[in-house]
Amino acid sequence: MRNALLIDLGGTNIRYAFFIENTLSKISKEKIADKDFISFLKKLLERKKNKIDCLVIAAAGPNNQSSISLTNRDLLIEASELKAKLNLKECLLLNDWEAVAQSLSEINQKSFLPIKNGAPSNENTILIGPGTGLGVTLIINGLIIPTEFGNTYSPTKGMLENFDLGDNEKFFSLENILSGPGIERLYEEKFEKKLSSEKIISSALDESEDGLFIIENFLKTLVSTINDLVLSFSCEKVILGGSILNALKPILMTEKILDYFPSEINPKYVQLIERTQVDLLTEDEPGIFGCLAFFKTK
Repeated sequence: MRNALLIDLGGTNIRYAFFIENTLSKISKEKIADKDFISFLKKLLERKKNKIDCLVIAAAGPNNQSSISLTNRDLLIEASELKAKLNLKECLLLNDWEAVAQSLSEINQKSFLPIKNGAPSNENTILIGPGTGLGVTLIINGLIIPTEFGNTYSPTKGMLENFDLGDNEKFFSLENILSGPGIERLYEEKFEKKLSSEKIISSALDESEDGLFIIENFLKTLVSTINDLVLSFSCEKVILGGSILNALKPILMTEKILDYFPSEINPKYVQLIERTQVDLLTEDEPGIFGCLAFFKTK
């Protein structure tokens, strides 16, 4: 019987769980330095005394199946190196939002909160979530397609107009706006004051004028981006995820935000966005469940 160590490595935290004898352990979360990654894995494997023969890693970065260079860490993960150093039979790699897409087969439907009701005519799906960066994955005709859309440059100049900010070299890529660090950067540029994204979100939820300005326009910009993706790839299902959007549920579900969907798309395609179903994934650990689902297919 194959047993696995499942790892979800983001820009901030590492999450892990063991899948032994068809049973998933409790999922744990820690912060580690890049230099400690391999030694940390060794310690986890030592706990199970050679029971583990496969390592599955979901990480934030482009995945070529043999390696992932993390976008928000100074770390290169190479499957062959880990197999050799950790004495494993297999090492499987996933992009972090590729793992979220894989997780859909493992997650209870109760973990999907409808944000905008629709009547999709196809199963094509966009998965998107701002966090340390911006994760975007597509499911087209049943095929999971991870992307690095968050690192594109072209959309950012127009987006800054939502915040009454001019062209600014601090916002060169899309995730410089649509991410936790992006929220902090936008707030600082607009109000000349540094606050953490958590405090900005909290202030918006408390209806602070400055916090609401940043967060409402952040969500307006996100909706505009979603609409562009819906139109580009004929996707009529959208799954939002991540801790930022889950924290923003009370604002995300307001009529003002919902009204951005028809207003932020070419009027010729309003019927398309009306058909589109938008759900919020409330599961805390989709990356681990995605690793598990992927492991089961191999």
